[in-house]
Amino acid sequence: MKTTQYVRLERQIAASAVNDIRDRWLWGLRLLRDPEAFAPGSTQMKPGRVDELLRAAKAAGMKLSEREIRYRLQCARAYPTESQIRHAGAEFEDWTSLRAAGFPPFDAPEGEPPADHRTEAERKRDHARALAEHLGDQGALFPLSDFEPITTTLKELTAYAAEMAELTERFAARDRERQAYLNALIAAADGDLSMTWQDAHDRLGAETP
Repeated sequence: MKTTQYVRLERQIAASAVNDIRDRWLWGLRLLRDPEAFAPGSTQMKPGRVDELLRAAKAAGMKLSEREIRYRLQCARAYPTESQIRHAGAEFEDWTSLRAAGFPPFDAPEGEPPADHRTEAERKRDHARALAEHLGDQGALFPLSDFEPITTTLKELTAYAAEMAELTERFAARDRERQAYLNALIAAADGDLSMTWQDAHDRLGAETP
């Protein structure tokens, strides 16, 4: 189980000046949707996962309890959408008071999608992966980290292709130069491939490169 993401959020929680509700909710939401923590359709965490989280937090110098993990999961289950957690944050002053109230229900607008627990970097990474799968081999021709298919123009692709072609030609010219020198070395050695580079170069009567 990858615990780095949970430790990062735990540091945010620990650094918060208040008993922050949202960070704890995001932590629980992430865990609830983690396939390494929950098997599909299961409401019980996989064996050993809680201990992993507790050890990771302790190793990072932070205090985390199994009870607190249960509370965060309860919060994530109670408020699957952004509007619900906003209501909870407006209704309750801090995490302690929300927890004491037992995470009361709040209505969400009809059709509201589940909240996204990912960071901006994770969203960009997942989007790039999805684009790569959609574009197939063609996606590798232009790096998706630099070119967004839905906004990049063909003019931009043309400029990039020309730049890469120029770079490729420079490498190709160097390859040709390398091969010509190697051919000369082999000829000087009368085709003896066991001869050392130095001996073959000396036979050419040239200075050591």
